[in-house]
Amino acid sequence: MGEPATQPSTDTLARPSRSDNSELARVLSAQLGIDLTPREFTLADGTRVGVDAADGNPPKLLVQCSPVQGQVKSAQRNKVIADAFKLSWLRDTHFPDARLLLVLGEPLARLFGRGAWLPSALASHGITVALVDEGQNVRMLDIGT
Repeated sequence: MGEPATQPSTDTLARPSRSDNSELARVLSAQLGIDLTPREFTLADGTRVGVDAADGNPPKLLVQCSPVQGQVKSAQRNKVIADAFKLSWLRDTHFPDARLLLVLGEPLARLFGRGAWLPSALASHGITVALVDEGQNVRMLDIGT
């Protein structure tokens, strides 16, 4: 294991980020009753990392979105796993009080079938999963173990 991470200074903490999911961030903001915007963080070591949505400074909620529709491809499954890893790393090393949310298109629900390893892994890392349909309706998915 490496050295313990330190909290980034708030003057270089975050700035708005461009995102294809800004409409979804607005929908989530309304549903959750908090102001969410796409964000890019510059960490203390100079590393830049973007998320599809986050609230305050420091953030209490970090969100990644994959609102895909149609047939699920392995690259989309891999993106879900990469997004989960990024959220977990960002929380564990820089924002320990943040909650994590993955918002996925309805077709990706098949990744969370009975006996699948992914829901158990996400739940054990404290990552909440929500599904979004083509009409931008969002519902939380119960992946608890």
